[in-house]
Amino acid sequence: MPRLPPSLFWKVRQQISPFAPLLLPVCRTLDSTANELRWIKQHVNSTPSLVPQKLRIWQACLKRERGMPLQYILGTQPFGPLEILCRPGVLIPRPETESLIYHLSSLITPSELPLKILDLCTGTGCIPFLLSSLLSPARTQITGVDISPSAISLSYQNLNHNISLSHLPSSALESTQFTQSDIFDPNSLQSLRYQPEELDILVSNPPYISPHGFNTTTERSVRLYEPRLALVPEVDPPTQYDCNPEDVFYARLLEIVQELRPKRVLFEVGDLEQALRVVEMVLREKGLKEYKTVEIWRDEPAVGGSEMKTIDGRTIKVKGQGNGRGVFLCRV
Repeated sequence: MPRLPPSLFWKVRQQISPFAPLLLPVCRTLDSTANELRWIKQHVNSTPSLVPQKLRIWQACLKRERGMPLQYILGTQPFGPLEILCRPGVLIPRPETESLIYHLSSLITPSELPLKILDLCTGTGCIPFLLSSLLSPARTQITGVDISPSAISLSYQNLNHNISLSHLPSSALESTQFTQSDIFDPNSLQSLRYQPEELDILVSNPPYISPHGFNTTTERSVRLYEPRLALVPEVDPPTQYDCNPEDVFYARLLEIVQELRPKRVLFEVGDLEQALRVVEMVLREKGLKEYKTVEIWRDEPAVGGSEMKTIDGRTIKVKGQGNGRGVFLCRV
C-alpha cells in the first residue's frame, strides 16, 4: 500500500476537520474520510452521554485509526432493509452476503410460502432475517444455530431491534429461534426436530479461511478485531473428511444436507477455487444426486451473464460477476 503524502493530511485537516487526519490512513481518500467522519458524528449526536461530544468523536476516531472496523464503532451495519447490530466477537455482515441472499430470494415464488429456513453458523442472524424480510416475514419460520453464545445473544438482540424499527413483524418473535450448538456434534441437530424433506432452505456462511490465509491475506482490521472462530475452522478435518482444512465445514454441512434433504441449499465460500472444491465434494456424494441444480454464484450473481465449467464430467453454471462467493443446490 503506497504511503500517503504529508500534504494530504494537511488538506483533510483544513478542508474536513481537525479529526480527519486520524481517519485518513484507514480511509485513504478525502471522500471516504469525510463520509466516515460524518457517520461518526451522527452516531455521537444520536447517543446520549455525559462525556463531551468532541471527546467522544476524538475517541471514536482514535479507535478507527487503530484499525477497529467502523461497524463496531457505530454499532450497526445496514443489510438490505434491515439494521444489523454489530458487536466485537461476532462477524460483521458483508455486502457480498447481502447480494447472495437477494438473488436467492428472487428464485422463490409466492406459491412456495410458508417456508422453513435453517441457518447454520448464523452469527448476527442477518442472513435468515434478510431472507425472511424479502419473502414474507409473517410466513417464514427461522432457526439459527451457532457455537458462540455471543452470536446467539446478538441474533436475538437483532430480532428485537428490527421489530422495534418495524423492519420485521412482531410475529417473528413466535416464529424465530436461535440455538447454541456445535454442528460437528452428531447430536447437534436433534433438538431442531426437522424431518427429512421438511426444510425448505438451508443456508450457511461457515468459517472457510485457512490459518495461513488468515495470517497473510485477510485485512489487518479483520485479523485484529473480528472473531477468528467465525473465520478459521478450529477443528482438524476428521479422518472421514477428505478435504482441505479450510473446507471441513462444507464436508460436515453436506452430511447435514443428506440427512435433512432441504429443497434449496446455499453456502457462502471464500473464492472461486474453494467453490470448485465444494462442488467437487457435492458431485462425489451419492446422497446428493437428487440435487439436479448445482451452481456457483459470484459476488453479484444477478449481474452479467454466466459461464459453464466442467467439473468431474458435469457442466456447472457459474453465474454473475466478481469472485466466486456461493454454491447453490436445488432439488425442486
